[in-house]
Amino acid sequence: MRATLVAAVATVSMVWPGSAMSDTVVDQGVRYVALGDSRAAGPYLDAAAMIGGCARSDVGYPALVAHALRPASFINVSCAGARTDNVSRIPQDTKTGQVPRQLDLLAADTTLVTLSIGGNDVGWRTLVSACYTDLPGGDAYCRSNPNVAARMAAALDTLGPKVTATLGKIRQKAPGARVLLVGHGGIFGDRGCWPNIPTSDADASFVKGFFGRMNQVLAGAAANTGAEFVDVAGGSEGHDACAAPDQRWFEGQQSLSFAAPMHPTTAGMRHIAGRVVAAW
Repeated sequence: MRATLVAAVATVSMVWPGSAMSDTVVDQGVRYVALGDSRAAGPYLDAAAMIGGCARSDVGYPALVAHALRPASFINVSCAGARTDNVSRIPQDTKTGQVPRQLDLLAADTTLVTLSIGGNDVGWRTLVSACYTDLPGGDAYCRSNPNVAARMAAALDTLGPKVTATLGKIRQKAPGARVLLVGHGGIFGDRGCWPNIPTSDADASFVKGFFGRMNQVLAGAAANTGAEFVDVAGGSEGHDACAAPDQRWFEGQQSLSFAAPMHPTTAGMRHIAGRVVAAW
């Protein structure tokens, strides 16, 4: 069944749900709720993402996963800009008003939860901006800057407890659900490409390593709470923001697609969805 579902995700067209997926296995027992931030929401990817303050797309990976699994119910409450607190504790302010905490949409009979979170908690864009150069061929040497290393370490030290607490609250609200914590990474590879990824090759590799450490923190939080970590950086090699436009799964500073800068493209969303479905 898993192979069939992965194949179904791979064949989803650019405009979901227009394509038929006759080989999809229907599991009427799945009750799916998608939680998280903009990596799930998919800002700007389609017209749906222009409606409401959460920038929630119909071609983000949660919608693709739902299209593959054909669940009995599907609710997507991911929201651009969300932090762990907005999932588990407090409402989120958006440009069109306040939205409830995401946990409020979980029911006791939920059987599948996906969660993408953590990027806004650590403020990764601010952290990695120390690696950017003003001119092509420059090198910020952030990889050897102790202040950068200290800020990154401090951010990751605080992330683990936040994600662990959030996963624990999800478990309390939906005790019978499988919870899949979706990882980060994919934007940065082992080279820079000014101005899209305005770093030296060595600093780009350093930032890639930072996301690897972030994924270790997320995987640890998942293990501590009975959730499952889904690695989406794996399998994305050669499709980072420095890849050719037709091979790019993640945009950099200057997006050449509908995707928001520093976010997954439609192809990237298909990749993430495939990893989630394979884990299911």
